Amino acid sequence: MISTKKIKEINFSDQIYFIPSYQRGYRWENKQVIELLEDIYEVYSTQQDSYCLQPIVVSEIEPNKFEIIDGQQRLTTIYILLTRLKRYVDEKFQLDFQVRTNCILFFKNLDEGTLDYSNPDFAHISNAYSIINKWFEDKKKLRIDSNIELNMFQTLLEKVEVIWYDVEENNREELIKIFTRLNSGKIPLTNAELIKALFLSKANFGNKKLDTYTSQLDISNKWNQIEYTLQDDDLWNFIIPYQNNLATRIDFIFKLIVQNKEHPVIEEDDVFRYYYPLYVKSLQNKQFDFVPSNWDDVELYFTIIQDWYSNHSYYHLIGLLIWDGEDILSLIKKYQESTKTDFLVELFKSIKDRFCGFNLETLSYNSNYRDVEKTLVFFNVMEAYRSKNIRFPFKQLKLKEIKWSLEHIHPQNAPEIKQQEYRQWLEDHLIIFKHLNVSNEYDDLIVEIENIIDKIRATKNIKEYKIQFDELSATILSLLTYNENNKGSVGEKSKISFEKLGEEHHLSNMALLDTRRNSSIGNSAFSVKRKAIIDFELNGIFVPIATRNSFLKYYSDYPKHLDYWTLEDRDDYVSKIQEQMNYVKNFKMNRNEY
Repeated sequence: MISTKKIKEINFSDQIYFIPSYQRGYRWENKQVIELLEDIYEVYSTQQDSYCLQPIVVSEIEPNKFEIIDGQQRLTTIYILLTRLKRYVDEKFQLDFQVRTNCILFFKNLDEGTLDYSNPDFAHISNAYSIINKWFEDKKKLRIDSNIELNMFQTLLEKVEVIWYDVEENNREELIKIFTRLNSGKIPLTNAELIKALFLSKANFGNKKLDTYTSQLDISNKWNQIEYTLQDDDLWNFIIPYQNNLATRIDFIFKLIVQNKEHPVIEEDDVFRYYYPLYVKSLQNKQFDFVPSNWDDVELYFTIIQDWYSNHSYYHLIGLLIWDGEDILSLIKKYQESTKTDFLVELFKSIKDRFCGFNLETLSYNSNYRDVEKTLVFFNVMEAYRSKNIRFPFKQLKLKEIKWSLEHIHPQNAPEIKQQEYRQWLEDHLIIFKHLNVSNEYDDLIVEIENIIDKIRATKNIKEYKIQFDELSATILSLLTYNENNKGSVGEKSKISFEKLGEEHHLSNMALLDTRRNSSIGNSAFSVKRKAIIDFELNGIFVPIATRNSFLKYYSDYPKHLDYWTLEDRDDYVSKIQEQMNYVKNFKMNRNEY
């Protein structure tokens, strides 16, 4: 059961609060204690209506005896503060530690100003008491408030609240499990959970019991549906700028809403602090409008995200912009203020500004890495967008375990092969030459490759074959490189003005591939890479659509050779990228774009 409790409602006189052995002892430091005191004092001095602390989780293990599952640091500090303010209260406080004997006596002595440093728990509590005492003495010296103790006491009891979680569980082993999960982050008490407690509070609905139950059930069901939908990783990674596995993803919606209200959100807790005063105000003026005034925003933002995700055009265009750092809140504002037609046109304008200003003839891996990467991501997304039956998986771009890199379609001139990979590299390229050996022109080379494979297989010292491997691999790559020295390439000219050096790093020789796949084929000839790309897809491994299409030569108008990446292939590849850019630059609406 979740509720909010004022400190005065935590009955220390008739109830015992028990801190079990599985928890660490009291460990708040000077800074944390003083921050709590200053926060309470600010509530008093600025005449705030209320102040809410982080949650306290308890379970009633016996009548009037509560086991503290989480929040004992906060509750103990409040207990110490009340002890320091003993002259203003007649109640006999009850707080007990399972691992410590004489706790009741210790707090009684503390009540009389006697400190005890005989064990770590008592020492930290005594230290906190001293800090609190010094804080009051310092305030008195400043002569700011002659009644500061009484005022702090009244503020603490009347205006300080906690989110109170009462776990209906009396099994000790289960309580220990709950505590462990809470503190390991598996079931964190998130900012959204605090807000949920406000929305489901019975106080929102006055004395209308039937309406209360119906409204609570409705909000709870909608809340769960929203959270369930956002747990879809495909949707989630489409809408977030980078991978962020929030335990409670509805938090993201609340943060957007509050930021849109121009509330200066700095920490996640600030989101709750935005809603809490609204909740209190609703109760104080008896308007009971907290839920209808605020829940509609949650449903609206969720509906917008769903609309974007389900719409083929919005999905690709917005997903691309978010990947590149576009503020999602600015997109939401534009969406709300525009017609669907105007919004789509605005999306294309933003993509044009971000992705279509590059000179494709000069883009190079060496000098413009980020621009090449942006261009290729743009190309892949637009290929999926215009296909109408393919959705680009933005999740793949944001998975932490996958790092994306630029793959050379044709390998660099000087391959760097690890010695333990010599044999596999030779075996992969041997297959290609056996395929090409229609006229027996590669007989000698095939024998040479097979001989060195046998030698490497038989030796324990692969290093002795390094020179032989380097010479042979250079020959292999030269033969598998389509240029003016190779058969069939005479007279071939490129439309692109390549520099003499660095041609292999030009955009026309680059494709997007994850680092792990890239490293496995990075120094192989085009034909070997082509086969590997096909194998990746057959085994269910994601390959970006444009990367696949380039290796399968879908962009080549009249491919002469499937085993080479020719200059004509490069021209056609860059031309296709330019075509997608021109489409964006010259975009015109038609009914099929939605």
